Amino acid sequence: MRSFEDVHAAAQAGDAGSQDLLAQAMEQSGRYQDALGWWMAAAKSGFPAAHAKLGLWQLVGFNLPQNTKEGATRIFAAAKAGDPLGLSLASVLDAGGIGQPQDITRAIGWLTTAAKAGDAHAACQLGLMAAEGELRTAALAASAALQFDAASKVLGTSTPQTQAVDWSAMAAEIDLSPFRCPMTAQNQLETPAISIVPDVLSDAVCDYVMAMAEPALRRGMIVNERGSESVEDVRSNRVMNFGLADSDVVLELINHRLAEAAGMPVENAEGLGVLHYVPGERYAPHVDYIAETPQNAEHLAARGQRVRTVLVYLNDDFEGGSTDFPRLNLSFKPSRGSALIFDSVGPSGQVEPLSLHSGTPTTRGEKWVISKWFRTKALRPGPGDA
Repeated sequence: MRSFEDVHAAAQAGDAGSQDLLAQAMEQSGRYQDALGWWMAAAKSGFPAAHAKLGLWQLVGFNLPQNTKEGATRIFAAAKAGDPLGLSLASVLDAGGIGQPQDITRAIGWLTTAAKAGDAHAACQLGLMAAEGELRTAALAASAALQFDAASKVLGTSTPQTQAVDWSAMAAEIDLSPFRCPMTAQNQLETPAISIVPDVLSDAVCDYVMAMAEPALRRGMIVNERGSESVEDVRSNRVMNFGLADSDVVLELINHRLAEAAGMPVENAEGLGVLHYVPGERYAPHVDYIAETPQNAEHLAARGQRVRTVLVYLNDDFEGGSTDFPRLNLSFKPSRGSALIFDSVGPSGQVEPLSLHSGTPTTRGEKWVISKWFRTKALRPGPGDA
């Protein structure tokens, strides 16, 4: 194993691989400017992994000015060179329509290249998107054999024998109908607008989302009166928020599905949030809109107001755990894979206090819910922002 001193010396001598390793170490220790310098040096040598990382930072505006076009160019170049991070990010850009038109076919191509190289995450996604059959099962089994927990969760109790997978044949087996089948809203109230949309996500997709979120769950926070986020007693559940760096093709398909259900632009959504409640945990009565106070003025100017909420119940094998609207005397507990959608502002843009709602405690079992907030402003590059 190489010592830090050896890596540092090699990086200073111009070895791009060592520069990349050093940048990773700097990033892990929070020395982002040092990491940036080493990745810039490695990128000058054409090192694909450095371009992938810099491309991501340019996409989100982290330590570099936000530049969608240049960031995407770096990422696609890294993907063409076979870099694992580049392949993953390229598939997200294409599946999400981030800075360019959505291109699912090309996204699947990136995943196929990654799966051939032994990427368990890519293999799981391809299996999840394949039609029911032997190839789907084989892809998920191959991913599970590589210790990818989400694949094991989707397979459930079955433990199929692993076998060689013809990844090139996967494209013919991809079936995106679960993400594209028609949805019909069942209106529950006119003002504020509340509706339920059944069967938004399939059972397998629900299992996948729960498995992907579970390792990164942390205590949920709220936007407080000071305009920042903090942990407060009103919210005791845990949450995982998938940002651009955490996303994948399946999650991007979900993002588009939820935007369609909500009738909102996909780029106006906050990151996909997954909420988890164990018995006794709750989210006390609250509103989702941001209070229009002087302290929140900068936040609202930059990101816009939260106007619509989508809650997708990922499971229903629990007791309690309904979403209640105390000022309306209404309570909802949608079936698994179905969405509760409601507005936090009125038709003229005024905030709607009647949207006050709560996540009631479960009394038996665990509750899993997707939470998706839509804003008045775009929060990430859309198809025409390259």
